[in-house]
Amino acid sequence: MNKNNLNEKYFKYLGNLKRAFSTLSLIKNFSIDIRKVEDILDLAKRYVDDAEYYKEKNNLTIALLSLSYSEGLLDALRMLGIVDFKWEC
Repeated sequence: MNKNNLNEKYFKYLGNLKRAFSTLSLIKNFSIDIRKVEDILDLAKRYVDDAEYYKEKNNLTIALLSLSYSEGLLDALRMLGIVDFKWEC
């Protein structure tokens, strides 16, 4: 995959995650400790921050991996019925 494709994917994933975080809401009545949920959401946000840092350093591979980790955490919370959000695409 060339650098242009990586760059394109980076911005697509970043946009998706920013949309997800801006529309994210907790679903009521889940049985997991809210502090653990907040820790997972914080970690997901930090992965986005890491991605932006690595993008600035021109390390698109690590930037994309960081975005993927963030996306995976959000997807897991949604699959467990803890959060809801909207994807850009």
